[in-house]
Amino acid sequence: MKPPFPSVTPTWHNDTYPSIDPTKPTNSQAGKTVIITGAGSGIGRETAIAFAEAGAKHIVLVGRTQKTLLETQQLLPSGKCTSAVCAASVADAEQMKAVVDAAGTWDVFVLNAGHIAKPTSISEASMSDWWASYETNIKAILIAAQLFLPTANPAGASMLAVTAGGVVLEPAMVPGLSAYMTSKTAQIKLIEWLTVENPNLFACSVQPGVIDTKMLRDSGLSGLPYDTEKLPAHFLVWLAQPKTKFLNGRFVWANWDVDELCEQADEIAGSSITHINALGWPYTHGPRGLEA
Repeated sequence: MKPPFPSVTPTWHNDTYPSIDPTKPTNSQAGKTVIITGAGSGIGRETAIAFAEAGAKHIVLVGRTQKTLLETQQLLPSGKCTSAVCAASVADAEQMKAVVDAAGTWDVFVLNAGHIAKPTSISEASMSDWWASYETNIKAILIAAQLFLPTANPAGASMLAVTAGGVVLEPAMVPGLSAYMTSKTAQIKLIEWLTVENPNLFACSVQPGVIDTKMLRDSGLSGLPYDTEKLPAHFLVWLAQPKTKFLNGRFVWANWDVDELCEQADEIAGSSITHINALGWPYTHGPRGLEA
């Protein structure tokens, strides 16, 4: 379909399609150990299923509620892979240490857990609820980097962060969501830093689409056309392969057509496109079109 929002590709997807099908041989994750946070429901659950379908060897399911993690585990295709359940808060370093032991050497880490504070103005926000967005959306990545990078596959590993496309919007378009949007903006920049500091790591921030999840409903946003959970899940599988290296450190949308993305690989790799930056940078003219 024609993109409803500004897009890097002329084709826009709302559901999975053959190029990102996890059962497609070119998307194989055979032999890989995959860690997924927020795996008890929604995108995280569907992502676990997708990596199992793609042939992952071992999947570690992380979330705060053991009951929902066990439900996800039961949905994994029988006989496809081994799996482990780790009930832990991604913002608690001590709890996440148990995940290190359960995973061992890992190949793909999907940072899917997120928090969205109750929509309100900054001056009226609950301090604890507002800051919880930074605990889950930012501190969790710091914890993941410090605890898990030492056990990443030295031949190359992927760290994929599920983020929010709303960070590109003016605040007036997403009122009351200051905690979520600013923490997600910081998350995208933190992922960029990780790629610079860790040459063997592929890291990418992914806007999953508009998914009917509890988090979206809690945001107060409504009336948007929904995408399927399979779209981001299968897109994440596609990202975890060598030919996507041109997207390293970048902010991408699961809705973009991957074949059209690959056609632009050289152009994207040589530009600042899909990075979070100040509008107009590097500046060549002042606001009135005069030389600065």
